[in-house]
Amino acid sequence: MKLIFFAIFINCIMHATATAQARLDANLDFSGVYAPPVFVGTVPVSEPDIYPFTTEGQRAFNAYDPLDDSPNQTNDCSPDLMPGILWSNSPMQILREKDQIIISYERGNTTRIILMNGLSSSEDQPYTDLGHSLGRWAGNILTIETTHLSSKNIRNNRGYPISPDAQVTERYWRELGDNNLQMELVINDPVNYTQTFTLGRKWIWAPYEELQEYECINLGPRDQTPDIDELTRMLENL
Repeated sequence: MKLIFFAIFINCIMHATATAQARLDANLDFSGVYAPPVFVGTVPVSEPDIYPFTTEGQRAFNAYDPLDDSPNQTNDCSPDLMPGILWSNSPMQILREKDQIIISYERGNTTRIILMNGLSSSEDQPYTDLGHSLGRWAGNILTIETTHLSSKNIRNNRGYPISPDAQVTERYWRELGDNNLQMELVINDPVNYTQTFTLGRKWIWAPYEELQEYECINLGPRDQTPDIDELTRMLENL
């Protein structure tokens, strides 16, 4: 009988814990607009002092040429990729829906869909610019795991490589009494790095801001002279 009562007691505790967690998840909501901590210059990013390259990772890093390997050097209209979009120096907006979270970035008019339905990624999931993202709440932390990335670099215009086999994990949270949003990014990519490592940044709560339509400039291929008239027209439209 003691074992039966003990089993019932444990089941009640587990049910109460699950109910409390579900209630907590339902109340958590990071919806709103967030701005970068600076509007001019480079967003402050925390990163490793030394990246733990594998031999392949070091080779890819040494071979990187930002002029050849970063399309946005001459074509600002090139699509933004994950995880490079995470370091954008432009506002973002978070919206929470029933079974998904929508993250929109002013940079490139980029929109990500984060599935919150508890399903897992299938092996035949296509590789895309933004990858396939699944989210969950772990306490008061929003955790997003993204795979199936077609990007080649962790940060735009930087040579730190990332492979199609990589998994990147974002963790978002607010400090107590603070509406600013903290982010930690964990990189797991055995092709290019000998161990996982983290980067981080934050966004400033900006409830009175709105995302604006992004206007881009395409200067054309590097080996061709830019069309000055076209450049003038694009600048006038900014």
